[in-house]
Order: sequence, then C-alpha cells, then structure tokens
Amino acid sequence: MKQIARITLQNEMDLVLAHRRSMKLAELAGLSLSAQTTFATAVAEVARNIIEDGENGSLLLGVRVTAQQAQYLVATILDSRPDLSLQKQGIYYARKLVNLFNLTTSGEGTSIEMQLLIVNPVKEIERKVDEWRASFESNVSASPYEEIKQQNEQLQNLTVRLKASELQYRTLTDSLPLVIFSLDAQGKIVFANRWLDNYAGQSLQTLKDAGWATIIHADDLAVFNEMLNRIKGSHTNTIKRECRLLHAQTGTYFWHLVVICRFEEDTPDGASFIGYMVDIHTQKEFEELKLVKDKLQRNELELHNIIHHLNISNKELEQFAYIASHDLQEPVRKMIFYSDYFKQHYAHAIDEAGLVFLDKMLAASLRMRSLIMDLLSFSDVRKESVSFAKVDLNKVALDVLQDMELIINEKEAIVSIDQLPVVEGNYQQLVQLFGNIISNSIKYAKPGVAPLIRISGADGNGDAVISFIDNGIGFDQTYLTKIFSLFQRLHTKEEYSGTGLGLAICKKIAELHNGSITAASTPGHGAIFKLTLPLIQLNKIS
Repeated sequence: MKQIARITLQNEMDLVLAHRRSMKLAELAGLSLSAQTTFATAVAEVARNIIEDGENGSLLLGVRVTAQQAQYLVATILDSRPDLSLQKQGIYYARKLVNLFNLTTSGEGTSIEMQLLIVNPVKEIERKVDEWRASFESNVSASPYEEIKQQNEQLQNLTVRLKASELQYRTLTDSLPLVIFSLDAQGKIVFANRWLDNYAGQSLQTLKDAGWATIIHADDLAVFNEMLNRIKGSHTNTIKRECRLLHAQTGTYFWHLVVICRFEEDTPDGASFIGYMVDIHTQKEFEELKLVKDKLQRNELELHNIIHHLNISNKELEQFAYIASHDLQEPVRKMIFYSDYFKQHYAHAIDEAGLVFLDKMLAASLRMRSLIMDLLSFSDVRKESVSFAKVDLNKVALDVLQDMELIINEKEAIVSIDQLPVVEGNYQQLVQLFGNIISNSIKYAKPGVAPLIRISGADGNGDAVISFIDNGIGFDQTYLTKIFSLFQRLHTKEEYSGTGLGLAICKKIAELHNGSITAASTPGHGAIFKLTLPLIQLNKIS
C-alpha cells in the first residue's frame, strides 16, 4: 500500500477527522459522491469501535495497485487489542460497504484492512499519490482541534526520528506551543521544554523541587497523580487525562489534555516516559456552551409547556374564582353557625312553619359550603403540585374501599377488584380519582338494589386501562360530555345530592397524568367508566 495519511484514534474529534480525510481521499480519487460516502462511512464505523473500546488505535489511508493494474482505496486500522470480534456492530456493518475486508489478529494486536475499488483508474497514479500526500500534509486545518491534532502528530513523528539527538530534540520541542516533558521510572520529571517556563512560569528545577501541585489545579491533582501511578505500575503504553494548568501571566487555570507515553528504549538522560500538555480550553468551553445551549432549549420547551398549562388552568379558575373566594366562604360559615345556633336555642319561640324554613335555610347553607369545598378541591388539582412515582393501583383501590367502609356497608354495596397494574402517577390524586368514581357508582344505584361494582385492569400499547363497571341507573349516552363538565348534573339535588364536580375532578386528574377518562351507558343498565393511564410517564414532573 502507498500510504498517504495517518490519523491516531483517541477521541470523537479523531472520528470526525478520520471521516473527513476518508471523504477527501475518495474525492481526490475521482469516486462518485455515493462512493465517497460509502468509503468514509465504513472507515468511521470501524474507527468508532476502536475509539470506544480499543487502545492506541490508528488509521492509515492509502492506495494499492494490483498486478492487474486495478486500483483500490485502502484504509488500514490498527489496534493493540488481540481479541477484536467481527460481530461488533460497526465492524459487521462496515464489511458490507467495501469490496475487500480483511481482519487479522496477533499477539501485538489487530489489523483491519478495507479496500474499495476505484472504478475509473487514475492516470499516472504514482505521481498522483505524491500529490495527494503533499496535499494532506500541507492542508490548512479546518478547526483548532485539527490544527492541534496535526501538531501533535507531527511532534510524535519528529520525536521518534530525532530522539537520538538531544540538541535537535530540544530545538524542536522548544519551538512548539505546548508543554513537553519526560519522566524517569519513578515518575519524577527529568526534562521539560521551554514552554513550561513560558506558560506556567516554572523552570525545570523549580518544578523538581516544588512538585506538580504548583501548576496543576488542586481539584485535578488527584487525577494527575493517579495518571502517574498508573503509567508506572502497568504495561499501558499511553494514558490520557484532562487537567487544568496554571497560566502564570493571568493567574488563570486552563484545561489541557495531558498525554504520557512509555519509551520503548532507554534514553541517555534516564527517561522512561514522555508526555505533553495541549491546551484544549477552547474545546472544553465549546462543549460546555453546547451543554448550556441544550439545557436552555429544554428549559424553553418546558417553559412553553408550563405557560400552556397555566393558560388552561387560568381559564378554568376564571369560571369559579369569584365563587370560591375567601369573601364567600366567611358569610357561608356565619350563616351555618347562626342558623344552627338559632335552631338549638330559639326553636321553641317559632311555629312549625318557621322551623321548616329554618331547616331549608340551614340545608342550603350546607350545600353552599359543600360546593365551595369541591371548588377548592378542583382548583387544588394542579400540574405544578404533581410528582410522579411508581403506584400500585391495587393498593389505591383497597385504600379507597377502607376509607369508604361506612358508606359501603350502609348501602350494602359489593365491590370486587381484579388484578390491577402498577403505573407511574401521583398516589393522592389517584386515590381521589378512584374514590370519586366508586362514590358516584354507589350514589346512583338503583332504588332497592344493592350496588355491584367491579374494577378490572388491562395493559395496551404502553397504557393501563382501568374499567369501573356498576349496575346503577346509568345515563343517556348523549350526555357523556356533560357529566365531565363543571357544575353539570343530570338529576336534581332533590333526587341525588352533590355539586356536579366529582367527575370533572376525575377528568382533570386523568389529564394531568397524560391519560383520559370516558364512560359508556344505557339508562337502567348501569355504566362503565374507563380510565386510561400511561404505565410510564414520558414527561415526568418534579
């Protein structure tokens, strides 16, 4: 293979670089846009596996000419792991995208070679390969990261070639805008380039005496020391960490990528490891800004949702705010108090007709108080007061039956409960919802017939469907919408007591749980109320 470019595979930015350079090479070779994309995708899929799970990965791009003069684009990816599997999803997918795919393993690691045929052979391929190689080497970086990447790669190549010459080595390292250093077998620094002094204001001797704590941020010192201990105590060839380094002139700490590599051979100054620190502060700030932007977008969406629900709530509150105000509650309390007091202490002073009127006045006052309490209960069912957790609907049903034990016994009602699912919801509101429906079924029982109520549950499409079936008087289906509206009643208060808010509260609770409630009935044949609730709340409320 005639090598054209080499990329180390260490992080997500390297993955972007590998994809971009693969596309560029395919473009130079005259491949169609679809073929360019195919080749770059295959390279990226394998490179992603190497970056996520591998060690010391690298990508070699080049061209191969067969004896039959067939021309192929070649991507060779090297990894130190000897156990790379063809069953990895990315590798399995990449095999289908190229003409030739070869994976070989040895004790030194794994090599994956992918070849894509150049359908229209390139004329003067030898000269073109030299031009392409020069193009990659002289290409102006498209991003600060690529510029740093190229500098790092150039540094590593030059270090390998020039490590035998200390003078050339020092000249090279001092000319680069990054800290380069070497460590002995105990992890003590034995060399640092001039940039250490220029950037951190520390000479080599000062750093030897005072230690790394003088230039590494206190919060990152443990990470840096762990890095040193690991490279000393293991056979790992390369370790990378992110730490903040002090900038002497500004007194500010800036994020750096710290890389320490093991020397394969002994060096004249006794160094066993070489390392460098690259300024990645701009990249970190970009990542943080992106996180902040994403959070702001989520907050904005949440704010729109809150405003939407507040608008709906305000419209509902407008219907009864003037009734449920403090000014209305106080007169009603006084009317009940004085009516009851008058009846107890002055009943002997009025005739029988007066007592009838007094009882009616007291009953009306009590109905008014009940109405106000139901209104306040309805207004208390608000989305901002809801928190979701796992709720066993079997426990909800049993707790409701326990609370209603007296009325159930009084009406000789029989309530059966089938196995019910567990949902994410608000326990108190679901108790209120179940209680209102069961109370409604008992209230509207047929005269002289014991109420029979059956509660059952089923799962469907990620929802729990709860059915409440009774043998009551039922209702005309044309009034379905009316029974779930505020203050709507199908019977007079003389026939059945109540305020007409019970089912409206049920509907509001169901909607706050991102669910729904409906009913079906025929007059004289009971009713079925169906409650639908998500098993898992996708939009959790805290």
